[in-house]
Amino acid sequence: MSDRNYAFVGPFVDALASLGLSHVAIAPGSRSSPLALTFASHPAIQDLVFHDERSAGFFALGLAKTINKPVAVVTTSGTAAAELLPAAVEAIQGQTPLLLLTADRPPELRSVGAPQAVDQVKLYGDAVKWFHEVGVPEATPEFVRTAPALAVRAWADTMDAPMGPVHLNFSFREPLVPVESAAPPAQSRQPSYHAAMLAPDEAAVSEVANVIAGRRTLIVVGPQNDPALAGPVAALGAAGGFPVMADGLSQLRAGSHDQSMVVATGHALTEVGWLAANKPEAVIRIGALPTSKPVVRWLADNADVPQVIIDRAGWRDPDASAAIMLRSDPIMAATSLTKAITHQAPSGWAQSWRRADDVAAAALDAAVRGFGFPTEPGVVLALGDSMPQDSTLWAASSMPVRDVDAFMARRPGALRVLANRGANGIDGFLSSGFGSAIGGGPTYLLAGDLSALHDIGALATAARLDIDATVIVIHNDGGGIFEFLPQAEGDRETFERIFATPHGLDFVSVARAFGVDAVETADRDHLRRLIASPTGHPRLVQVRTDRVGNVALHRAAADAVRQAL
Repeated sequence: MSDRNYAFVGPFVDALASLGLSHVAIAPGSRSSPLALTFASHPAIQDLVFHDERSAGFFALGLAKTINKPVAVVTTSGTAAAELLPAAVEAIQGQTPLLLLTADRPPELRSVGAPQAVDQVKLYGDAVKWFHEVGVPEATPEFVRTAPALAVRAWADTMDAPMGPVHLNFSFREPLVPVESAAPPAQSRQPSYHAAMLAPDEAAVSEVANVIAGRRTLIVVGPQNDPALAGPVAALGAAGGFPVMADGLSQLRAGSHDQSMVVATGHALTEVGWLAANKPEAVIRIGALPTSKPVVRWLADNADVPQVIIDRAGWRDPDASAAIMLRSDPIMAATSLTKAITHQAPSGWAQSWRRADDVAAAALDAAVRGFGFPTEPGVVLALGDSMPQDSTLWAASSMPVRDVDAFMARRPGALRVLANRGANGIDGFLSSGFGSAIGGGPTYLLAGDLSALHDIGALATAARLDIDATVIVIHNDGGGIFEFLPQAEGDRETFERIFATPHGLDFVSVARAFGVDAVETADRDHLRRLIASPTGHPRLVQVRTDRVGNVALHRAAADAVRQAL
């Protein structure tokens, strides 16, 4: 009997390893045995096993976002494969490379009532860059020799701009375990892959340089994952005298790069009207749309200001504000523009921004510290003060990521700040952060209580794999972000039931039940000590806050900035 499944899967996995695949997330199942067993036996690939396919997908996503290369996910057929859809949606929106490898029934077992047989062809729709129905493997030279080429094609599609997920669907016939075969292995050849260099066109660089040189130009850097961008953008700001409004997820607020032009309080300066009163004459936008709603609204409402969007791929301009869309690697574009700048912005432009940023930062800090503890912005300040060098901070969607953007100050030590801001959902947050922690370095997860509740099973994985990560759960017993909406001003009983959705869960007890060390604190200094001293194991810290009081603090902080300016 020919070992058809492994004859094909073996060279496929070998090719992925040679390309640089180092991790695979595997959920147990019978039909996926050829993939799972081949990955598990490969010496160059670390296999991570999960009971929950949805968690496996987000774990792989968090790791891929951190190491900036694809991570594979293996599932069996049926609803197991369907569980990867949320991670695929976040990966395509967040430009994160994933290899989604699903096992399937062969054609003769589809649509005839066979168990675990659902339609997996294009299961994720437009949430993947490329789908391929691999077919039923055959141990023929003609079929096997396509395996390395398929691996390279899939890898290339995940990595080419914009990066994103790829779905390969494997139809396996039994036997699903290796069998002895007298047939010699088929020979196959692996093509080499070279990524495209997206250097900007010289004419485009000249056009942009003419728009920004000598003018009051503002650089706005939104969420992006590449720490290497900070230096070239800082150099561009210094060369042109352009302030750099750095989103909390921009990777520009921390590090050894020149921060003299970096503005960390863009949300506050825009919210209180300072940006409107100091209107730039040109804007350079890099990365995704900013986290701050006031900044996004200002960009949309001021399309009369020439806005240059620099992006590798896609069209991240929902309000049609762009005057120039420069298709380029942002690092290469920033470097080219730095060389092309002939005149700096008018005297005093950058200085006014630096002065305003310093004043606003001091006002925010004083307002938060004067409000007492615990508060949600107070937790963000404690993190900024206490995280060790080379840490990674994951911020959950809803309030945590907004508070990081609004209150996290500049710092000299290296810090990477990540979030699932492609689709902006809370799904899979703990899994993503734990996956990121596998990539190395102290890792912190700033979770709202609903995002922690949504992915609570990930604590079991953290305990089983002994992942070095600290989860800080801001527990305000419900959806705190809804307190900022007009709905909160209506009938309070209806608001609590429909929007706030209090749950009453004690995360310390739940974490301990999963085998995770956990503690609750209401003391700022205690929290700072916990943050400054990661244990090397998973740990959960619960901090209880008040949802209504959080709204009052945000308004008081904005008033403090307004008065200080």
